[in-house]
Amino acid sequence: MTPEQFRQLAETWGGDVERWPAPTREAARRIAATAEGAAVLDQQSRLDRLLAVAPEIEAARVDRSSFLVLQRLAAIPQQHRPALHQRLLRWPALVPAASLACSVMVGVWLAGALPYVHPPSDPLSVMSGVFDVYAMGFGSVQ
Repeated sequence: MTPEQFRQLAETWGGDVERWPAPTREAARRIAATAEGAAVLDQQSRLDRLLAVAPEIEAARVDRSSFLVLQRLAAIPQQHRPALHQRLLRWPALVPAASLACSVMVGVWLAGALPYVHPPSDPLSVMSGVFDVYAMGFGSVQ
């Protein structure tokens, strides 16, 4: 293991060599015994301790921040709102209609794709056949 690989592993896995992948630990311990390796681990350990401290945020501050964001969003003039948002507000039945159309298409596909001769015996086989085209033999190259 090179010192650069050691540094990359320390930046990825932190300052505790015991958290590193098992195949790299022995070589890492040898480099950690040097002054340069110990400095890298010390720096990463300090960063680990810094990241381990959860910030203390009061619930009132979170509520105020959320409220201010909502106020700013509401203050955006109507002409600056996205056109898609305005179209969706005009057609409230668009989402249920699209859901129904997708359901019909999946139902028709299932009716044609599932074999009629030997029905599957368990739900896992059905799901495998639905989501894996190769399980049914449709995707084989000839």
